[in-house]
Amino acid sequence: MILNDVTQRRLEKYEALLLEKGEEVRSAAAFNRIIVEAALESGIADSMPEDLLDMAPRDVRALTVRVRDLITAAREPLTGE
Repeated sequence: MILNDVTQRRLEKYEALLLEKGEEVRSAAAFNRIIVEAALESGIADSMPEDLLDMAPRDVRALTVRVRDLITAAREPLTGE
């Protein structure tokens, strides 16, 4: 998975997708998948080589952590602010 810059447009689309797709989710594993799918659909991530449902849960979780870390960093204020 390739992570792209988080722009305001991408972040807003990502958050909307999370709300839409995650509304009925009752499983942490499913929510991890949805985080990665939302990142892909919003343009925050590219280049997934296989279907997420066919991947090992630990690998999906690792992708989720990468996406969450990128989003968290994009929201942090710049040094000195």
